[in-house]
Amino acid sequence: MEKESVISKIRKLLRLQFGAEKIGSMAEACQAANLVKKLLFEYNLSMSDIEDEKAAVNMVESSDMTSIDKYGNRWKIALLHVIASNNLCRVFTRTYNKKMFVIGAEENVVVVKEFYEYLLKVFRRLSIERFNQAQNEAMLEGKRYTEDGERLFMRSYLEGVSSGLQENYDSLKPTSEETALVVCHNQMINDYLNESKYKLNDKHRKQRQPRLMGEAYLMGEKDGRNVNLSKQLKNNGSDQMQIEW
Repeated sequence: MEKESVISKIRKLLRLQFGAEKIGSMAEACQAANLVKKLLFEYNLSMSDIEDEKAAVNMVESSDMTSIDKYGNRWKIALLHVIASNNLCRVFTRTYNKKMFVIGAEENVVVVKEFYEYLLKVFRRLSIERFNQAQNEAMLEGKRYTEDGERLFMRSYLEGVSSGLQENYDSLKPTSEETALVVCHNQMINDYLNESKYKLNDKHRKQRQPRLMGEAYLMGEKDGRNVNLSKQLKNNGSDQMQIEW
């Protein structure tokens, strides 16, 4: 194992140890501490090599992101929620101005926002490609999508992507370390909310299910499911996310 990879793993373990201590899970904290000691000894490292990561996790709010979209806001909120919930963060919405933001550890929030903005571009591009394909197939049969039909197709496709993306994440079996981190970070977010100067609620109001085009929805779901996450470095520490298609 390369030195940087070892240091990265130790930093993650230190975060796990800190989070476990904060919620009183001393067994988890002790296990993480023992693994840190083992790695330090095995690779001849000292705490000075990782001292920049010993500070408490810095919980932050992201800048606001608009949920307004010509094809409705449901798909953007759902997409951000899937990415955030799988990277130890939570999504909150401001209903009065159609804005949304993320709360979590600073480095996690950065990754969530960058990945979200990246996937917005990807799925918008793919939605156009999928519609053009469907339009061409329809024209071969002497048919054509109307403007209303195009809007329905695009909205249906975009609403399908988050469902497929969640299935993609679900296919990656979490390690016991990652499962423990979820619990720790959830508690840290709760603590942040309790200490904030205003009350926040991440319970999203249920919206009326709009009419969707099944074929287009399934296309979006398939594309979300096929995002290649195999080389995504799990963002439980300071790692950067890498995505391939």
